[in-house]
Amino acid sequence: VGKPEDLVEGVRRGIDMFDCVMPTRNARNGHLFVTGGVIKIRNAKHKTDTTPLDPHCDCYTCQNYSKSYLHHLERCNEILGARLNTIHNLRYYQRLMESIRKAI
Repeated sequence: VGKPEDLVEGVRRGIDMFDCVMPTRNARNGHLFVTGGVIKIRNAKHKTDTTPLDPHCDCYTCQNYSKSYLHHLERCNEILGARLNTIHNLRYYQRLMESIRKAI
């Protein structure tokens, strides 16, 4: 259990508490969850992309940093990159659970 679709299925089956390292582990490896799937921020196509990870996300990372800056942090192995990525992924999971609760 850990992928967003796993959480949706778990809730469908009556599970209401999850303990998972997926959002933080993926963040440390530069895999960021967005509405359309996963962005691999290390990919060179993000080097000059000045847009936010997810324009609809209200997290600190999306409100203040571009894909190109996050790409730069990842390529330099800067610890700030892992922290900003983690903030984003955790907020993504919070929003996912909020939307599931509203749907019930």
